[in-house]
Parts: sequence; structure tokens; C-alpha cells
Amino acid sequence: MKPLVEGLEKQYGSSIEFRRLNVGGNDQASLALADKLGVQYVPTFVYATKDGMVIKTVVGEQTVDQLKAGLGTLKQ
Repeated sequence: MKPLVEGLEKQYGSSIEFRRLNVGGNDQASLALADKLGVQYVPTFVYATKDGMVIKTVVGEQTVDQLKAGLGTLKQ
């Protein structure tokens, strides 16, 4: 999944902020945010507005087209 997400970040990075959380490590900030967003499985994609309102959450591997569709929900 990482190469797909990195490719999309290069393509959309000027207009959409991408964040990756390491929920398998000891980064307390990442773990706290994952808990707040209800992330229980990897990979989980959370599409949210700038102010943190969750628009869509998708669990499991995705195709590039599915990820682009998720990004499209942010433009509405």
C-alpha cells in the first residue's frame, strides 16, 4: 500500500495533506490519534476535513482507483 499512497501524495500533495500513523510502534501521539479515530486494523484509511471531521473510513487494502475515489469525497 505504501507505494500507492506515496504516488497519490506526489499527485495530490499540494492540495491534500497526507498523514501516516505507525500504530505498531511506541509513538504515543500516533496511538492516541488512532484511538480517537477508531483505527483497529491496518491498513485503515481515514478521509477527514481540515478541521478533523471524518468524511469516510475504509478498512483493508485498496486499489489506486478506490483511494482516488476516497480523496474525491474530500472535494465535496
